[in-house]
Order: sequence, then C-alpha cells, then structure tokens
Amino acid sequence: MTTLRSRKGVTIIELMVVFAIMGFLATVAVPKFFGVAEKTREKADLMKLYYLRDALNRALIEDMDAFSKYTPTQKNANTSDLATSLSTGLNSNKGATLFVIELHNELTLNVQGSHGKANDKIGQQSINICPMIGSGGTWFEALKEARFDGVADIIKDRLNGNKFDFNSSTYSATPYVNQNNKIDYRTAPKNPMFLSKALNHGKSNENTRYTMSVQWSPGNEGFSVEVFLLPNGKDWNQAYRSDNGICFSTYGRKGCAKSN
Repeated sequence: MTTLRSRKGVTIIELMVVFAIMGFLATVAVPKFFGVAEKTREKADLMKLYYLRDALNRALIEDMDAFSKYTPTQKNANTSDLATSLSTGLNSNKGATLFVIELHNELTLNVQGSHGKANDKIGQQSINICPMIGSGGTWFEALKEARFDGVADIIKDRLNGNKFDFNSSTYSATPYVNQNNKIDYRTAPKNPMFLSKALNHGKSNENTRYTMSVQWSPGNEGFSVEVFLLPNGKDWNQAYRSDNGICFSTYGRKGCAKSN
C-alpha cells in the first residue's frame, strides 16, 4: 500500500509567487492607500475655507457694515484707503487678498501679509486688506473661528517691520537661508493651519504663493462672500487645484473651471 508523504517546506516557485504578490502590493496598493489618505486631508483643509466663508457671512447677516468693523493692525492705518482696497477687491475677479501663503517642497509653510509675487494689486489699486485683520473685529474673529490661529499675530509683526516674537505662543519664526544667501524667516501658526501636503508644500520645488481671497458671491453682492486660494495673477475661476483634483474654493468645481 502506497502512502502519500505530506509536503514540507516551500518551493522556489512558491516563494517567487509570494514575492510577486508583495511587489504588487508595494507598487500599487500601498501608494493608492496613501493617495486616498492625502485626498482625505485635502478635503479637511478645504472645509476650513468654508468655515471662514460662513463666519464672514454670519457677520454680514448680523450687521451689513460688519466688514468695516475692525481694530487696525497699524496705528496710523489709512482706513479710507483700506476701504477702497476692500471694495475694489470684493468686486473684482481676483477678490480681496486677506493674507498670503507661500509653499515650497523642501521648506515649511510661510504665512505673509503681502508679497509682490501674490495678488496685491489690480493696476495701481491695492486689493490687499491684511491690515484690516487687526486685533479685533470681523476679520480677526472670522479667522479665529475658522481655526486660523496665529495668522493675525504674524501679520501684525510683519507689518511692524518683521519684528517677530520668538517667544510667541501662537506662531513660530523659523530661520533659513534665502536665494540671496541671507537669513530670512518663515512664519507659520503653531497650531497647523492645514493637514495636507498640497497646502503645506505645494506642487513644485519653487516658491509658490497663493492668496486667501474673498469676493462678493455673484448675485448676492453685499450679502454674502466666497473664499478661495488663488495663484498669482489668476481670477476666481482659476483657484488652486491639487493633484488629487481638490479645488480649494467655496465656489466648488466652478472655482477651478479654468485652473491648470
């Protein structure tokens, strides 16, 4: 009577099959998992734009003059000029610039009040309203409610000659060597503004700046606003769109209808 011996050990072919499956998982499944995780973080970051929009719209519902209620960042701020900047920006295709974020693949996120390579002007007319954030009022409270803690303090210290508070409890100022081989500082809230790579490092190795822009919602001018992150020189329907297809605009998909 012949008996079958139980097979013991693993053959070379079986090992090759196992390694092939592991290789497939490493090259396909794992990257896909991390891609899904990044897209989820981007959607969470997008929600902060909606929180900011909703906070501003609630202020307008309570008081139609809400946008003129603020404590200026600069003591000698020209409120008339700021009002003109606000009006021009809100009614423009670019929106009014509240603040600027600078992204770099190899450096930390950098918050600025304004920059020449960001949407600061239309022709000769300023559309930057960062001094209106101040230390109180509609803009300050809206940023706080949307969890952009530290932005107001960064803007204040930048407007006062980059006199950073290195012991600040709300933001950090990190030194780095800029392209002119000089020490400069990248300022960011200690409570991270964003979770995703898309809004912490961006798409390229070059410095890229986006403006947190606010615009009257078409058809509801004076009653509600929309908020979007806008590349330099672009209009409201060319908002920043991530590699995962997330459009960082409260307009939804139409906010990126003409984005690259």
